[in-house]
Amino acid sequence: MTNRNHDDFEDLLPYFDVDRRWRTHPRTGWPRLSWNLERLARHWGAKLGYRLHRSRKSEDGKEFILVHKASSAVVLGAGYTAPIESVLEFLERERKLEAQKKHRSKH
Repeated sequence: MTNRNHDDFEDLLPYFDVDRRWRTHPRTGWPRLSWNLERLARHWGAKLGYRLHRSRKSEDGKEFILVHKASSAVVLGAGYTAPIESVLEFLERERKLEAQKKHRSKH
């Protein structure tokens, strides 16, 4: 069975960037859709100790805020101003730092 939900694939081609692995699905290589980006950001954020909140008042619901769980401090997007792409870029940097810390602690 094939998935035909990639109708807006051409709209996502500018996001098809090799440097940003989160923009494409690792197994299929297809660009991730906007709902999938939010899901990925929530997953990565939870692993790193963050919460992702979406604005209810925006017209399209595409504005986010990233909150640190332990301190309840707003890390990114104060006033629900962060797009999902900037949240994922921030979380990607945090994941790389976390991986470096783990690697250093092993040696």
